[in-house]
Formats: sequence, C-alpha cells, structure tokens
Amino acid sequence: MPNKSLEEHLFNCSMPTLPWKTRLNIILGAAQGMAYLHKGLEIQVIYRDFKSSNVLLDKDFNPKLSDFGLAREGPIGDRSHVSTEPIGTYGYAAPEYVETGRVSIRSDVWSFGVVLYEILTGRRTVERNRPTMEQRLIDWVKQFPADGKRFSMIIDPRLRSKYSLTAARRIAKLADSCLNRNARDRPTMSEVVESLMLAIQDSDEGTISEKAKS
Repeated sequence: MPNKSLEEHLFNCSMPTLPWKTRLNIILGAAQGMAYLHKGLEIQVIYRDFKSSNVLLDKDFNPKLSDFGLAREGPIGDRSHVSTEPIGTYGYAAPEYVETGRVSIRSDVWSFGVVLYEILTGRRTVERNRPTMEQRLIDWVKQFPADGKRFSMIIDPRLRSKYSLTAARRIAKLADSCLNRNARDRPTMSEVVESLMLAIQDSDEGTISEKAKS
C-alpha cells in the first residue's frame, strides 16, 4: 500500500507525525471494517489478529484491513464463542483467548481497544526499553484516567497539543470499555463506530491550539 501501515506512521520516527484527525479517520475506517466482518456477512468472521501493523493505508490514508490468515468463522447457533489454540500477537490478544483458547467477536473488540490507546499515546502495546511500570501500555494508561487532571500526559507528545481533549477523553473511555475483562460487557464494533463518530464531531469543534487562539 502507498502509505504502508498505521504502525509505520505511529512508531517509525523517520515518518512525519500522523495528524490527529487523520488518526481518527483511520481508526473509524478500521472500526467500520471490523463491524462489517462481525455483522455484515452471511457468516460471522472473527479477525483474531487486529493490530496497527495490519491496518494498511492507501494514498489518501484510507485504511484497509489485511492479513486474514488467523481469521475464523464465528460460533453457530446459541454459542457465544469458538475454541481454538491461542495464536496471535502478544499484547493485543484478549485475556479469555490467551487463558482459555475461547475466542469471539468480543475478543476482536479487546484488540481494538489496545490500538485505540496506541493512537492516543503514540506508544506500542509493549515496549521493553521503558521503565517497568511503563512497559505494558494498557497498564501504564490506568494511572491517567480519562476524567483525571493528568490525563493529557498520555497523549502523543508529537501532536504538540494539536488535538481535541474532549475527543481524546471520549476515545480513552471507549478504549477502557473495549478492554473490559468481562467480554460480555465490551461494546460491539457497531457501538464502537458510533462512539468514534462522536469523537470526530468533538474534534471538528477545534483542537486545543485552535481554541487557544480564538
């Protein structure tokens, strides 16, 4: 793809900083793709490997989901999950999948929550070169709740305040709901899409720096 992957733009220091609204448009498009896999086909598809490196970007930064090698057909009838040997990328897999081998569309939602925090922070899900308390992204961000005064400390510093704090808080809360330990309490991807559309509306009201000038 012309613009490689979301991973490249978030974590490769040689790449230009990915603007805030571009990040939101990319993650919204990815969410819509996931929602289609879960509900838009004759069969339910569990992606099983959602991560920033599997979100490819075309010349206009429109996202395309890639690498369906681990995808599985969803459960049939009244079953809520399928059982399989845990395979995937460390740091993105849902706890119930890692611990029991049970995977469902809600497992994909967990992985999506991890990527939401990557979008916000510009940090990888696991970074061994950081201090112990900061190595695992989803543990580190718990120190900075979305409604807390210190929340802005987690935002990717490369954005240089060119983002909507209201939208960022909304996305963090959405990510937290995606990362619920109880899979049944996670939102559906359709609900994720709705929340992201609201975040984009928040961002359209202006970035922090734009408001400061007004």
